[in-house]
Amino acid sequence: MKYVLVLDVGTTNMKVAIVNEKGDIISQEVKKINLIQSAEGAAEHDPQELWANFLDISKKIITNFEGDISLLIFSGYQFGFLPIDKKGNPLMNMVTLLDTRSQNIMNEVEERFSFEEIYQKTGCPPAFNYTIARILWLKKEKPEIFAKTYKFLDIKSFFTFKLTGKCYTEPSLASVTQLLDIKTQKWDEELIKRLGIDKDQLPDLVPGNVIVDTVKKEIAKEMGLEKEVPIMLGVYDGGAMILGMGGYKKSAVCNLGTTAMFRSAYNEPLLDKTGQYRLQTYALLPGMWAIGGAVNNAGVVLEWFRNNIANGMSYDQINEEASKVKAGSEGLICFPFLTGERDPRIGSLSTGSFFGLKTFHNLSHMARSIYEGVGYGLNMIKTALEENNVNLKRLTVGGSGSKSDVWIQILADIFNIPVTKSKTENATLIGESMVAFSQLGVYKDIEQAGEVMIKLGKSFEPQTSSVKTYEGYYNFFVKMIQNYRDMYTLHTQLINSLGEEEKWE
Repeated sequence: MKYVLVLDVGTTNMKVAIVNEKGDIISQEVKKINLIQSAEGAAEHDPQELWANFLDISKKIITNFEGDISLLIFSGYQFGFLPIDKKGNPLMNMVTLLDTRSQNIMNEVEERFSFEEIYQKTGCPPAFNYTIARILWLKKEKPEIFAKTYKFLDIKSFFTFKLTGKCYTEPSLASVTQLLDIKTQKWDEELIKRLGIDKDQLPDLVPGNVIVDTVKKEIAKEMGLEKEVPIMLGVYDGGAMILGMGGYKKSAVCNLGTTAMFRSAYNEPLLDKTGQYRLQTYALLPGMWAIGGAVNNAGVVLEWFRNNIANGMSYDQINEEASKVKAGSEGLICFPFLTGERDPRIGSLSTGSFFGLKTFHNLSHMARSIYEGVGYGLNMIKTALEENNVNLKRLTVGGSGSKSDVWIQILADIFNIPVTKSKTENATLIGESMVAFSQLGVYKDIEQAGEVMIKLGKSFEPQTSSVKTYEGYYNFFVKMIQNYRDMYTLHTQLINSLGEEEKWE
């Protein structure tokens, strides 16, 4: 029996697991990651804490498997951004996708680049989360750090640097730099030049399904390994989830975590033909692309609600409250945009709100409307796929949000397709392992690996009466966004125009 060691770095938790070729997670450790936030919009991870956590939990799970690990493979979040100096020292914390400080730099992005050109070349719509905006923000707001930067790293290139002394990344993470040619899966040198950096400041780009190096001997010893284990970069966490839940052959997957995504693996780099940039298309593996989109606000909204409105009640209790209310939440609609949104129709300046609030609405209505609001946002992605001739027959849902049967049924009704739960919460780990074992020769390809390793659970069919209700509310949701778009801008201008003594934290 072969085993692979999988590292998965999320915005909330770090997981390290040992997985066998049947898709069984033999051993796993999870450690919460401290998210460093500020009133200015910072949302960061301490890179030294990340490394220390990895070493700590690796030692714990490798015990009894010291000589049996065939490969180390990575999974990690997109939009990680970390400048380092020539000695490899971090110059600041790792910026995460929840960081909003670069949202005010978008005018400068537009001055330097054509949004249409960027989209056609890279598959990325205009948004503040991407590396182009992060680098311009760094240059403007922290010029002393920009001047010292030797390399701009993401979460995987940071870990590969620590493990090997070299900086490697792969196309699924490189895609969100807005500097990767989506068709060739190589760096676009013209865009890099126009940004004002050198290509050498980016990590070495290698396919995610090839062995790139081995763990340094001294690091292997710290991890508890008996040998220098080969390293494969894998794909980003959402891409691994697509694979680990079977999101191919007219199926899609949705990850309900802190953020949420709605994507399918496709055999070509499909872009939105309408010119609205509704689809985010990322390279995945050679000959495979992840099409669809993602929303910044899913579990993060539920967590805010739990901590600030629901007096810390458990998520099971929140589910119970939401189940008391009919589809449509009796007219209460949540626009769950607490941290801005990637979809340009909504925009990075968007904020959260409840619309239609009446005296009879209570905590139960608010809970359900949050589930529905996230669902409406995800349905905007499904609709965009359909309008680009991608018609899906089934959806599989994973992530912490998939524990809620109430939420999953709401999604089935909004999407009007069957929705199946992933049987394991750790589909990302399985997806990465599928990449590893297919390249190690255990399986001939990803699909054959999936036939053995993917495990699905309960399925939810759309309920006819709720489908009709949600169709009306969804259309209203989209119409309201069209009207809100300008108001978000005016709201931001209002806040920025206030004197310092009038601003709030």
